[in-house]
Amino acid sequence: MRFWLGLLPVAIAFGQAPSFRADRVLPSGSARQVKFAPGMLVSIYGENLGPDPSCTGNADTRRTETPNPARPVQNFVERLSYPTELCGVRVTLGGVSAGLLYVSRQQINFKVPQEAPLSGEAELEVVYQERSSAVNVGVGLETTSLSVEGEARVGGPVWIHVQLPYGSGEVRYPAHLQPDDFGCDSLEVRRDGVELPRIRLRPPAGGIANGNPCGQIGIEGSGDPKTGRLPLHLQYRFTEPGVYEVRYSRRRMDFNVHPSTALLSSAWTPIHVLPRAERPAAPRPMPADPIDLLTDYLPSVLGFADRAGLEAVVACLYHANELVRRYAGSALAYWPEDEVNARVDRELAARGPSESTIDGTLKRHPEMLTLVLPYLKSDDRTLLRGAVIGVSRYVSAHPEDSAAGTALIAAAEHVIHIADSQTVVYYAASLGSVRDERAGTLLWDLVRRKIALGQAVIAISWRKDARDLPRLAALMEAESKGDAMWGEFSSLPYALRNSYGDAAAPFLESALTKSEYVWVRTNCARELILLGRASGFAFVAQAIEQKKSYAREMIQYVQERFPQLRGADDAAMLAFLRAR
Repeated sequence: MRFWLGLLPVAIAFGQAPSFRADRVLPSGSARQVKFAPGMLVSIYGENLGPDPSCTGNADTRRTETPNPARPVQNFVERLSYPTELCGVRVTLGGVSAGLLYVSRQQINFKVPQEAPLSGEAELEVVYQERSSAVNVGVGLETTSLSVEGEARVGGPVWIHVQLPYGSGEVRYPAHLQPDDFGCDSLEVRRDGVELPRIRLRPPAGGIANGNPCGQIGIEGSGDPKTGRLPLHLQYRFTEPGVYEVRYSRRRMDFNVHPSTALLSSAWTPIHVLPRAERPAAPRPMPADPIDLLTDYLPSVLGFADRAGLEAVVACLYHANELVRRYAGSALAYWPEDEVNARVDRELAARGPSESTIDGTLKRHPEMLTLVLPYLKSDDRTLLRGAVIGVSRYVSAHPEDSAAGTALIAAAEHVIHIADSQTVVYYAASLGSVRDERAGTLLWDLVRRKIALGQAVIAISWRKDARDLPRLAALMEAESKGDAMWGEFSSLPYALRNSYGDAAAPFLESALTKSEYVWVRTNCARELILLGRASGFAFVAQAIEQKKSYAREMIQYVQERFPQLRGADDAAMLAFLRAR
């Protein structure tokens, strides 16, 4: 036994050297080989790299490193300082010691030093128990590169593949439901130094929805989303073959920064657009899955903008997925308006209403309402939604038409039991425009049954019946049942002030002190400030003094209403509020 104990240190000291290959040095959590840039987290996979069991390196969270100027944007973890020796393991890159996050027999996680070389290759050395191995790896900053996916031809789809630097996320399409809207990704095209003009599309019949310009839409489906590509043909028309140049940029998501400020850009990249080719006689089968439709099939179809393409888009106006229907409705703008209108009118007469077409058709042909009304009893959720939206907007434009209002009222139970929840919300909103007294009774019944509750109370306020004011105000003071953050009635203070004006003030002041709902009270204060009531200003002053969680939000609101207070400290704010 003494013999083996005496030899044990010798066995450790002269064990096998670390073993690993350059192609097994990868960004942490990724299988993609890249150049290693300052601050990047990297994993080494091999054998005899470190101890068994493993060791974890703890960062000093009290201080952070200054990022290398060549890569100034680094996340918090990349700027932390980690130990350069861990359980007998050291790693150097280009002779500079790297911070160690994790070491084990088969894996090392390290952070590229901020002082690492920025070009070419550098030696990566692993030392464990005084034995070492080294390989050469690429170092430096990756650039954004572009290429054409497949062929680019006149009169056809032109897909640009965008390869972003590692750690910059990925390019996804669609960003929004306007086909030519790439969000914060953008492409520019020029030929012979002259920039091509963007295609200008007419807005869809239902208008353009607002939202986060850099956001991405979530598509439910089982298909395989195509990523890293953008449909250049939806922003630019290529009418002549030849060589063009394309440049990609990604804008900042920060709303306080000018939108032209780019986070990263590619170089101007030449692409060759080939002469027009005949479209295949047999069109590609249309996939049913929304992911396949929105990330590939429909945007490719729009590259042709021919009759077959229009038929494919019109068919998608009746797809079961709402996002597909809305995208298709916007995509109609790639065809001449007269051609689209005639085609959509025929489709509505043959198949019924869709929310992506109903607005335009009823504006052009109000008499077609008689074709739409029966669909308020349809068992098809797509057609039922189209009918609810169409009749609702018709009633709003023609309040004197009692037949349309009567049809809406008669369809109540069918809509409630068959339609999806969003259509029921649209239905509740539609009743706010119906002059028939039965519509008001029906809305109060929805409130009692807690169906589309938030929209139903707002729709009641639109009717501006003085008898409803006390009943609506009473809802704001209902027992919260332990959920003070419940927000279903948070829009009610605005609705009451907007519909009833000064008559709503006493009810808003009552809810300001008696409501158990936080957002009802804060919104009552906002509306009372708009009405010039001292109670609203006093509420904000109290929130500041008591350091309420919503105090900062209320201060911002007051500063927006009274620009002279911007930048004022709490003392100045309190003095102003008390003087009101």
